[in-house]
Amino acid sequence: MIWTLTILETLLDVGFGFYLRKPEFIELIVKLMLASSCAGVGALSGYIGTISLQGVTTNTTPKKLLALIVLFVLSSGLIIISLLMLPSPVKHDIMQSELEDLILQYNGTRLTTNPGPDEDPGWSTDGKKIIFVLRPDVGPGRLSSDSVVAVMDADGSNLTQLAHGSHPVVYADKIVFKYRNHSNIEFWIMDMDAGNKKKVISLDRAHYSSPTLNHDGAKICYVTHYASDSYGVWWKNGTVTRGQGTWERVESEYEPEWLSGTILCAGSLMYSDIWVMDVDGSNTTNIASGLDSTNSSPRPIWSPDGNTIVYSNSTLLPGTHSENIDIWIMDADGRNKTQLTNDSGYNVNPVISPDGGKIIYMSGYSNRDNHDIWVVNSDGSNKKRLTSSPTIDFIRGWSVDGKRIVYKTLSTSEYIYTKEYNYDEESEIWIMESDGSHKELLLSVPYAYGTIGSTAMSPDGSKMAVVFDFYKNYRNSDIYLIDVPVPGIRGIAS
Repeated sequence: MIWTLTILETLLDVGFGFYLRKPEFIELIVKLMLASSCAGVGALSGYIGTISLQGVTTNTTPKKLLALIVLFVLSSGLIIISLLMLPSPVKHDIMQSELEDLILQYNGTRLTTNPGPDEDPGWSTDGKKIIFVLRPDVGPGRLSSDSVVAVMDADGSNLTQLAHGSHPVVYADKIVFKYRNHSNIEFWIMDMDAGNKKKVISLDRAHYSSPTLNHDGAKICYVTHYASDSYGVWWKNGTVTRGQGTWERVESEYEPEWLSGTILCAGSLMYSDIWVMDVDGSNTTNIASGLDSTNSSPRPIWSPDGNTIVYSNSTLLPGTHSENIDIWIMDADGRNKTQLTNDSGYNVNPVISPDGGKIIYMSGYSNRDNHDIWVVNSDGSNKKRLTSSPTIDFIRGWSVDGKRIVYKTLSTSEYIYTKEYNYDEESEIWIMESDGSHKELLLSVPYAYGTIGSTAMSPDGSKMAVVFDFYKNYRNSDIYLIDVPVPGIRGIAS
């Protein structure tokens, strides 16, 4: 009996309940079952021993013996059923090796082994190096509060930490990155080897939001937010009610609707302005004002040539009282504002093609569980749907030549809103031509392993750096490298 208990306890120690949200509770239940079984078996052994020694039973009736046997069978059955219902007892390092074997099937290799997160990969212009952000390990189970911009060779060798910071972007042979402290956001620029490091500008975090530099680092675009004396109520039927006054003043009036469950969310309305200024802080210009940003910040982005800015804006349709989030474009000085989308629902996350001629974006049609990828010319013409998925397709970017588009898709939207995953589902990376043709699967990973994060395609389009976050330990993410096939050579059409 002792060796049986030892084996079962060992099984518990190596990770039964590993995938469950509350494994400690499951293990406690199983151990209680073990204890009851042991008690039953011990008692049964004692009675049997008494029988074998005395040859007769004076203290035990057949009914008592039968009851003990039934108790033992039931306890053992409960243990077996519990163990069968639990997922495979796999530790994190075993999962990681299994993931490497899985990615190897896609000609992929692991590049980083940092115990903390490795994120935001990007490529040098010659494709020989990968720039990324890491969080150093400073002790058992502890990560540095500071992120570090680092660089490594494309095969993962010669990893070098360059500077404290985040969000690195490569411009020609320079790296532009951000550094955040408690009060400021700073933009820095440096060489690929961390030489000639120079602070470009420091901005007050309380005042400047979503700052971005243009292509030559001469101008910066940013957003300011402010509250209004008005409120909004978003109903579960897809409509919106707006009124005057702060939400705190009128909240009690909507208490019956809150209690009945017909309100999705509510609160004071927020608005934003978009500004542009020189990096030395001069020539500050307000180029867009009064943008409704309660549900979506404008998130302005520069075109590659720095002549235009793309942003989002929310509007309320007067007839249906439903909310639209649409994509707009304007000149860098605020002139020629043009609405590019006018569809029912949310049109978000625009990404401009390398030549500035096209914009891809995610369109949700008022359904948060279904976003597909669309493309439109920068003048608003030739709008076209590129993907058709039952869940959500996430844009991952353009190839350097602008001929292909990378995106991530989920086989179920459950993955976004809950940790109760169905492990038969998967997250996948796909690539397609810019017109939506020749869709090819690059990587498919079951949810049991974790999540596919950000990606970056090499300048020649032959490789892709992929960030992977492990399910059990979200504080650990690594960068892998996979092949990107020539169109039509390898892959599965969707």
